[in-house]
Amino acid sequence: MKRALYFAVIYLSALILGTLIFATLFMFSNNLNMFVTGLPSSFFSLHHFMNGIFLSIPLACIVIQILLILYVIRHPRNQLVSMLMYIIFSMLSWLLIIPADLKLINRYESDLEHSRTESTSAGIFRKEGNGIYYFSRVNDDKSVDGLFLDTTGFLGQEGAAIPLFNAKVSNESAYPYSDIIIKNSLQPSQLVTYPLSVYHALLTVAIHNVSEGFFPWISFAAIGLALMSLYALQFASSWKLANVTCTVFCAMGILFLNYLYYMNIFPSILIELGSKLSSLTGAKDPMIHLVNIIIFLLMLGFGIFMAIYRNNQENKE
Repeated sequence: MKRALYFAVIYLSALILGTLIFATLFMFSNNLNMFVTGLPSSFFSLHHFMNGIFLSIPLACIVIQILLILYVIRHPRNQLVSMLMYIIFSMLSWLLIIPADLKLINRYESDLEHSRTESTSAGIFRKEGNGIYYFSRVNDDKSVDGLFLDTTGFLGQEGAAIPLFNAKVSNESAYPYSDIIIKNSLQPSQLVTYPLSVYHALLTVAIHNVSEGFFPWISFAAIGLALMSLYALQFASSWKLANVTCTVFCAMGILFLNYLYYMNIFPSILIELGSKLSSLTGAKDPMIHLVNIIIFLLMLGFGIFMAIYRNNQENKE
């Protein structure tokens, strides 16, 4: 009973805390997307914070699923109770919390394009493209007056100052930010943007599947089954750090494998096989669902074998 209570406290605490942290980071990110140098900005945005909560819950559930395994590796007592509680909370995440949240995302405005603005400000030098822009005035219709300093000779003479009158401002080069200065100063590295793009791609597929109905969602949720099977890795080695490392990297591998499939980066022979399976079964994306189920079965067999093996080793000692 005490072990079950620990699991419940860890799950709920991590879900609430993780969601709030991810939502806050999301809100700050969107505030930066809207920020224009020289214009006032708000520190807290309820809209972006609520949007961040909805978008963060699936990520928090996945992280918690891995954290619970790490907790069991660190505290390997009461294995039966731990396994039952892990299964219960994993199923709660994938059968109730995540699909319910994804339906809310569909109802709540979550388009990141709305976190940008076409506004600009005067009195600031902005290096963009082939020169430097200086806007002396921003008109009511959002057109600008100012100068363009041709620093590369793009328009014929290097160093020429070209006046601008009622010019239209396009900040597409600043995407996903609203101001090129912010992009040049704060653009994160691929170590940050690439994992976020993987999560965003999987989240987009998940939203589509949950909108299609119960069975398409259950098929997609096989990724949760594959992640749940990583529970078996606690028996992989007698060295706890090795089990932790293996669990984390295998979880990342499962997520990345699913990302590769949905982005059509799988080997062509597997894509063709998936198309044939789809035509035979009538199911959408049966190939990746089958891969996730195979991972689950392999991990299940591995876990049973290693648990028996380690139990026999302990009895001999």
